[in-house]
Amino acid sequence: MDIKLLPVDEVIESVGVAQAIGIKKVASLLFTYRCTIACKHCLFSCGPQRPDISVSLEDGVEFLRQLRLTDRVIHIAGGEAMMYYRRMLKICQSANEQGCAPHFFETNASWCVNDKVTHKRYEELKKAGLKGVLISADAYHQAFVSPARRFRAYVLAVEIFGRENVAAGDISLESLAEYRKIGLDEELLKSYAQNHPPKLTGRAGEELAKFVPNRSLDSLALDPLWASASENEGCLPEFDPERMWEIHIDPYGNIQTCCGIIIGDIHKKPLTEYMKDGFLADNDLIKMVCERGPFGYLEIAMQLGYKPENGYPQKCNLCWEVRKFLRPYFLETFGPAEIYEKQ
Repeated sequence: MDIKLLPVDEVIESVGVAQAIGIKKVASLLFTYRCTIACKHCLFSCGPQRPDISVSLEDGVEFLRQLRLTDRVIHIAGGEAMMYYRRMLKICQSANEQGCAPHFFETNASWCVNDKVTHKRYEELKKAGLKGVLISADAYHQAFVSPARRFRAYVLAVEIFGRENVAAGDISLESLAEYRKIGLDEELLKSYAQNHPPKLTGRAGEELAKFVPNRSLDSLALDPLWASASENEGCLPEFDPERMWEIHIDPYGNIQTCCGIIIGDIHKKPLTEYMKDGFLADNDLIKMVCERGPFGYLEIAMQLGYKPENGYPQKCNLCWEVRKFLRPYFLETFGPAEIYEKQ
């Protein structure tokens, strides 16, 4: 039997969280836009100065219940949810009692200050129903998070959750120190960003786009998207429930798949109905980006006075720049404010 046809919990039981992510795709509770750090590649523009807002206990459990119905691998993301650890743990415990605990959580490991704290929290989360963890590591994160903390986070995660349930590379202290060196050096980071370009939206669009050469508008049409290859200039694979790589519900109940484009409100309509009906019918702006990509947005923006640059480094960056201009006209779709406002 094709493993993709098995329920997500059976897939995880069979191959572990790390492999299941690629098999079943993912959905997340975006716990908060606050973060202990402010990575230059962050698509959601998270950071320490974002509003002190995280998902409530009641909403958190309900959002997880609805996410679980998608048959995807469910995780808690951010921002850095561990900034609100006691609330996060309580939500996981309550969700577990109702049979809808998340499968893993994402972290930058900044909280892994010593073995005792790290071990204790991993054990508590495991008892609350979590199967594993994703631990970030790259030049952007290590500019803020010490190699020792990330190394500790990985070693103890493997010990407690098992290697198959840790979505993270086994990276040496020496390699993590090299990441840190790159992240703290402007010239080294420039080369790194050119060789490992993220999607240039959010803070990445503000901080890293300058490092990537511009290209003409005509050459951008077939750029790869957030998580898939484009079939044409449109972005339908990012919004099609069957093909989208990831779907998020943030603390406000906003549903997003492409960072900063709100495609639904979980308080108005259950996620399962959105996934069944699709996201195009209720919003002409979503339909437009699916059919024409950012070029549809560009046309509207130019009618409102936007003057395009001679070129942009990516199709996603074109979208970001145009959305920033259009946001005051379409606040319900281009948001929330945390993603668009600079710190």
